[in-house]
Amino acid sequence: MSELKEIRERVLVDVRNIVGENTDRIREAYELVMRLSYQARSEGLLAMEYEAGMLPKDMPLCREIGSMIRAVVEGTNPESVAEWMTLRFLSENYQGLDALIYFLYARGILMIQADESTYRIEEFFQAVIPQDLLSFDRYQRAGIDQKMKMAEEVKAALSEREEAYLHSISEDLSSLTEAEWKDILRTKTFYAIDKVVPYLDKKTQALVKSHVNESRYYAIMQSITAIEEQEICQCNEKLKLLLNNMRTKPEYKSLLSELLQRSDEEMQTLVAELDVRTIALALKGETKEVSERFFRNMPLRIRYKVQDEIEYMGPVRKCDVQEAQRKILMTAKEKLD
Repeated sequence: MSELKEIRERVLVDVRNIVGENTDRIREAYELVMRLSYQARSEGLLAMEYEAGMLPKDMPLCREIGSMIRAVVEGTNPESVAEWMTLRFLSENYQGLDALIYFLYARGILMIQADESTYRIEEFFQAVIPQDLLSFDRYQRAGIDQKMKMAEEVKAALSEREEAYLHSISEDLSSLTEAEWKDILRTKTFYAIDKVVPYLDKKTQALVKSHVNESRYYAIMQSITAIEEQEICQCNEKLKLLLNNMRTKPEYKSLLSELLQRSDEEMQTLVAELDVRTIALALKGETKEVSERFFRNMPLRIRYKVQDEIEYMGPVRKCDVQEAQRKILMTAKEKLD
């Protein structure tokens, strides 16, 4: 996906001035990409084909967005999709807001194809769009009251067993530590729990709102639908299973943690002996402490290359990461000891 670098460099020059009064277009792009991500993770990539067919014909960049989605649904190689996106961008010579919107869709859809979590896609939008421009509260608030009234009517008709399931879900969510919240938001299971959030008590809803992106929370509250006892039961069981797996999983210990004892001079010598790909692969999913130690001892040019390599690498196998880490440790013993 490195082909998108050329698009990124063109559109991210002056984002704030480009967006200006056009936050509706940004919001539209965000909501569509998030909806596609949710569908892909819960129902598979093929589920996005229906969404492509439902795009309004007068929607800006409708044809391009539909082509992006269909290319992913058809299983086209990610590098080929990225290359086509870049060539289309250059041939049409998109400028200003259209260029930015094109990039948001292109990058978001490629992240979906790479099976990136919806949480990561949210982080991408937050990284590109200034936080004060990605606020949806005023826009979304208008229809929330009616939706909440619907939720209250459904809650009034719940059976005792359904209320017990919801109470159990609220207790589990309230028991999460901050570290567990970060972990659970990256999983598919939490997106299955979305549908019960409108029926939880106000305290738990506020807790959820404080941990998810603002726009994500209002998307949850806007998608209120009737819910069956079986669905609530399944959400309760999935959450308990997820928490059990998280809390019984052995603590991760980095192979590179022993390098934290090395001096900065030694780290700089080590980095000079390694190639960018090996460092990026070894640091993929690494602890913040280890990653920062490496970045602090790299020339700025190399650091940018490594960060770009990590960003565009996509999902990797754990065995490949460990192999890269072992290679670094071996190099450290040869060159430093």
